[in-house]
Amino acid sequence: MKFNILMMGIGVSMLVACNGKSKQNEKPNSEKENTPPVEVLEFEKIPVPANAGENMKWELQKEVSDDFNYVHKPANQKTDFGNGKWYNFYHNAWNGPGTTYWQYDHVAVDGNDLIIKSSRNTSTEKMGVPGVNAGCITGNKRVKFPVFVEASVSVSNIALASDVWLLSPDDTQEIDIIECYGGKEPNNSYFSKFIHLSHHSFIREPFTDYQPRDLKTWWKRNGVTSWGEYSWNNGNRKYVRVAVNWINPSHFEYYIDGELVRVLYKNAMANKINGQWEYDYSTMTDGKLDMDGGYQKLTNYKSEPAYSLATLKQTSEVSKVNIIDPYNFQKGTDFNKEMDIIINVESQNWHVLDKRTPSDEDLADPSKNTMKVDWIRVYKPIKS
Repeated sequence: MKFNILMMGIGVSMLVACNGKSKQNEKPNSEKENTPPVEVLEFEKIPVPANAGENMKWELQKEVSDDFNYVHKPANQKTDFGNGKWYNFYHNAWNGPGTTYWQYDHVAVDGNDLIIKSSRNTSTEKMGVPGVNAGCITGNKRVKFPVFVEASVSVSNIALASDVWLLSPDDTQEIDIIECYGGKEPNNSYFSKFIHLSHHSFIREPFTDYQPRDLKTWWKRNGVTSWGEYSWNNGNRKYVRVAVNWINPSHFEYYIDGELVRVLYKNAMANKINGQWEYDYSTMTDGKLDMDGGYQKLTNYKSEPAYSLATLKQTSEVSKVNIIDPYNFQKGTDFNKEMDIIINVESQNWHVLDKRTPSDEDLADPSKNTMKVDWIRVYKPIKS
């Protein structure tokens, strides 16, 4: 499953002869033997599903990509690992949302996967109930559009969020690549069916948060009743590839297992629902987004069997509401800042308030309490 080594120089004379080139141009055998092998990371064998653009191609950004084919043992202090690509905490001093307590020693790499685990924290300081210790890592180098970021993830089988996300250093712009509440219990059988594909636009003072609240931001795969059970797979872990193609400040594409499933573009969105592409936009009344049954109301413009950027642009022209930042928290810039890559498990306050918080037994169970990441890869488009 992990990386292969391609040996260079085998059969060179045959290739030169076929190409009609003189053997005088060949390197001496001794020089061939000293040519180092070319390392091919496992994810390089998987085509990038997104289009790099006209006359463009994808270039791997190795300094922010990782196949986790090494060992990093849990540490009791803030520590860099992965040849300096990561550190084992959040991107500032905050120790977590809701009842989360991010801990340095809940992060490891076992030679195949990044391991993010959770456990019980007996403190009731947060929200008056016992907390959750969890792992979190942050990249030491940031990414910025245009960029494609994809991770192969096996979520925890527990009522916690397993996350891979991008966040600006000032905490005002966030793109969630995967946010998944994998475990069915307690009271989480509904949310465990979905992978959440979303983003946030923030004002820090006073704290204000916009996040899309349309039903279509919750992606469901037929046959999966719990992503935690799917991932645990009776102990033989399964993975799902989830990606965002951040094309520009107002254009995001989301992919699951190489399939385009959701697109946000300026004032409109497109979602693949039951094999059909639905093109929708939001509306506002008196400066507030219209809601329907607690969810953001969407007006359907068109449905088609195949995705069309042209149709999405038409939908955007009809709409008057920005789908990225409807309340203009970013002052007209949409998402234009560099972002940190963050991978973590967390206990979010809205779940705790609804009593969707794991039991002591679940938090002590290694068949449930661990999120794994096989690899994460980052590509940027360059001229071909």
